[in-house]
Amino acid sequence: MQGGITRVLDCVVKRLPEDVRVGHISTFTRYTGDPEAGKSAKGSRAGQALVYGWAVACVLGLGLTTKPIFHVHVSRRGSLMRKGVVCCMLRVLRCRYVIHSHPADTDLFHSWMPAVARRWVLWGFAGADRVLVLTRFWQEHFMGLLGLPEGRVLLMPNPAELPAEIPQRSRKGGMQLLFLGRLGSRKGTFDLIRAFAGLPEKLRAECRLIMAGDGEVEVARQLARELGCADRISFPGWVGAADVNQLLRESHALVLPSYAEGMAMALLEGLSWSLAVVTTGAGGNEDFLEDGRNSLLVTPGNVEEIRTALTRLIESPELAEQLGRAARVTATRYSVEQYVETLSGLYRELAWGVAAQTSDATPAPSNAKGAASPAILLKATTQ
Repeated sequence: MQGGITRVLDCVVKRLPEDVRVGHISTFTRYTGDPEAGKSAKGSRAGQALVYGWAVACVLGLGLTTKPIFHVHVSRRGSLMRKGVVCCMLRVLRCRYVIHSHPADTDLFHSWMPAVARRWVLWGFAGADRVLVLTRFWQEHFMGLLGLPEGRVLLMPNPAELPAEIPQRSRKGGMQLLFLGRLGSRKGTFDLIRAFAGLPEKLRAECRLIMAGDGEVEVARQLARELGCADRISFPGWVGAADVNQLLRESHALVLPSYAEGMAMALLEGLSWSLAVVTTGAGGNEDFLEDGRNSLLVTPGNVEEIRTALTRLIESPELAEQLGRAARVTATRYSVEQYVETLSGLYRELAWGVAAQTSDATPAPSNAKGAASPAILLKATTQ
């Protein structure tokens, strides 16, 4: 699967200590309803049903036998429904499990989902030993939604992988603006294109915009053509990790004017690579971003504010560099090493009764209760 949850997992799992053994159970593989995907990229509904049925069987088998610690990654709507069933099962089986919440907005349920089904899903989530959330906004939301105290809903922002060296960026070839994410209304894709098209011709000629991601690519291309700026915007589609790093290395600013977010990995990557960031305060971004210090914050949907922010960065390389330096300092607060230490401590606390703040990685004795318990990751889709 593509998306932020996958990038978090890829970043963290390879760094977990040896005493945390990890298995992975996929409840979903391909989004069947993506209008931009071709037949080869889409999964069939029957195929997805088989994947989910197998996942439920695996969880049931583990829950009845070895009873490992389960770490359930949850997004919204379809993801919420699938994981809600799993969590109800885990609660009935009295397993220990962690919910890791990644939704982008508070519209969590399908509108057609019956009230009784919603209550069962929330009952399953409320039985988790811990609910991990990305920002204070989401912490308050889930405390209220699930009726849990603060000690059960833990603030755990996404981790940042810090590149060892930051390149010396030159403006000789012009300024490169970068958008990373699924193209569509929620991410502010079309607002960004309109703002870019609204730049004075002289400024627009000095920069280029790369919009990397899947989603409504053709709609975005058509809008760029209609607004007369298609020659300065490129749409490479979804790109892999190596290509993402190359784009971050070559760009001067990251622009993500989202209407709703969890804690976008693209933002963390932009901060880590010392890019000037233009974004919104959606989803609790103001927990770690401050307008004029480490970013330029705009109002969701305000094309004029986005255009003004882009103008400031294009006209002032000094401002872009200043924001980029402060962004890198901010990213150091979210190092992946500290994240892995905190997560490992939580696993040990649940499996062995070791305090979560324990910093050393000494494994429990072989005869300790739960010593053989791995963490099972249930990967969520970003649909």
